[in-house]
This record gives sequence, structure tokens and C-alpha cells, in this order.
Amino acid sequence: MKNRAIVILLAIALAVCCFALAVGTAYGLYHETVSTQTHLVAGTLKATLVRHKLTAVNLGEGGEFVKSVDDAEKDFSANSQDNIFGITQGTLVAPTSTFTAEMRIGNSGDVAFSYYAEIVCNSVVSDDTFASMLKVSIWPEGGKKRETLVSEGLNLGGENDALGTVKAGGAENFTVTLEFLDGENNNSVESKFVMFDLRIHVVQNVSA
Repeated sequence: MKNRAIVILLAIALAVCCFALAVGTAYGLYHETVSTQTHLVAGTLKATLVRHKLTAVNLGEGGEFVKSVDDAEKDFSANSQDNIFGITQGTLVAPTSTFTAEMRIGNSGDVAFSYYAEIVCNSVVSDDTFASMLKVSIWPEGGKKRETLVSEGLNLGGENDALGTVKAGGAENFTVTLEFLDGENNNSVESKFVMFDLRIHVVQNVSA
């Protein structure tokens, strides 16, 4: 996951004191100036991303749909070849297959941030028709649900339309679902292939 806008100015301190005194009828002035150093402190923008539950309804060994639940926490904060839906090389899906990942985004930095999601489809290796049958939905806890087809590659939220805001030291839950839609042209995508990225962007929150 990529972090953006990671620098913030925390404090500037500058003090100057002037003192003047007139003695008798003379105009002798005594001046004193005291100043402090100026301190600039850069904060950090650091997000963590953990899946705490995965629920899949997909083909079992006998070709029938089965439901599986994985409650083991898995950290996706660092770059990984794994994906949040638990789909590995050779995993087969069929119309109405669904994968639901319950995620937690945490803020271990010093500045509050907003976050949104981006869908990036690899059009070079992906079948367009198949990509148009795959829907990604995302919604934060207590927030607005957003969805897009993989083929459209739309952002889910944005810098000015965030999914949510996480304060320093805080965390927020959100859910992401991948669904293979049932449609009239399903047979045309048998044995086809789709590759796409789901990216979570975090941006420093500067609203006052």
C-alpha cells in the first residue's frame, strides 16, 4: 500500500522581548533582546492494513458451492504477493462466487489521514468481458457503500470524497467484497483470466 503527503509542520516557536528604561532627564535607553530557536518537527504518516476475517462462497472439491470462513488475522501493511480475498494461482470461480474481506485500517503515525480505494485492472492480460462481470464493493463501518466493476477501474472514494478518516493512534473497520455476477454471457468467459490490483490510498487530513 502506498502512503502519500507524509510531511506536516507541527510547531514554530519564536519569542522576542524588548526592554527600555529612561533615567532622570537623560535619554539613555537600555535594550535587551532575548530570542529562542525556531523548532520545526515533521510528523509521520503511517498506515497499517489487517484482514481480520475472510468469508468465501466458492467452488469446493466436488464443484459445488461451499462457504468457508478464515478468522486468522493477516497483515497486508507491507508489499505482498497475496491478496485480501485469498485467491491463489489456479483458484477457479463461477457465477455467484463471492469473497468478503473484513479489514481494519490503523494509524500508527502522528497525523490523521483519510483513505480511499483504487481498482487497477491489468488490461494486457485480462479478458474485458470477464472483468465486466466482476464487481468490487467497499464500505466503511457506518459509512457509505461504494462499488465498481473491475473493467471500469473506478476509484472507490477519493481525496475529496474519502471512505473515512482515521486519527493518530486510531483504527477503522471496512469491508470489501468481490462478486462474480450472474449474467446472460457467463458462458463466454469460461477459462478466461483477470488480473487486477486493489490499492488503498491514505492522504494526510488537512481539514480544520
